[in-house]
Amino acid sequence: MAIQTETGRSTGRKRKAKEEALKAPAPRIQSLGRGFSVLFLIAKSEIGLMASEIIKETKLNRQTVYHILQSLGAVGVVVRNHNSQRYVLGLKVAGLIEAFKRHLAPPERLAPLVREIANRTGETAYAVGWAEGEIVVISAMRGSATVTAVDVPPGYFGNAHARASGKLLLALSSADTRKVYFETRKLKALTPQTITDLAVLEKHFAQIRKQGYALEKEEFVQGLSCIAVPVGDADSGFAIAVSAPSHRVEERLKLYLQAMREVAMRGDE
Repeated sequence: MAIQTETGRSTGRKRKAKEEALKAPAPRIQSLGRGFSVLFLIAKSEIGLMASEIIKETKLNRQTVYHILQSLGAVGVVVRNHNSQRYVLGLKVAGLIEAFKRHLAPPERLAPLVREIANRTGETAYAVGWAEGEIVVISAMRGSATVTAVDVPPGYFGNAHARASGKLLLALSSADTRKVYFETRKLKALTPQTITDLAVLEKHFAQIRKQGYALEKEEFVQGLSCIAVPVGDADSGFAIAVSAPSHRVEERLKLYLQAMREVAMRGDE
């Protein structure tokens, strides 16, 4: 018969506590959770939502949905457009957006690096990093070239599998981190070049680790390619990327990589 020692019981309790901490907690106040669900649903819509659409999507009863909308309206985060009768985000959300940008601001050392890379290459540059389990654009600067990449705003975190910076940070993360990340995300084909097969992506990640940088060729946007290198140490959790028309990336890849690596290595200073 096995005898569980005090040390064994303590280890078991710690393991159980850690497992519980990793679980996403349910809202303590049900109405608060429902309110945020409705708010996020409206935020994801293109032109706002009718009350009937919210009822259908949330599967909540009519009275509950109207109570939530009235409560959100009372604090100014949701308003109803009197012409379309659609519920849209209210002006109070602007304060949340600005606060989000402040809280998401990268370490002070990154902004000058992004600026220098944009100035040296003439291309649009980004700083990207892990935040709350997502790979998020946290700083960006448009280049001086006549034709530059499309703007990806700070706070954007979608489709990391199709972005050079996302691929780089995923490649440098642990296998367990990648497994958890892809379990809850669909590999969407944004262009004909987007890799949507996880096994193929894993081979791509192995190549990225070997070469020390990521190169994405028209997987995110047709006509554009992107290069990404880690900031400082490979385990920093941050990357700097340059996005440009594909023909310029192909012609100047070595020059861009040299400039990016020189600047990015100073992230440890």
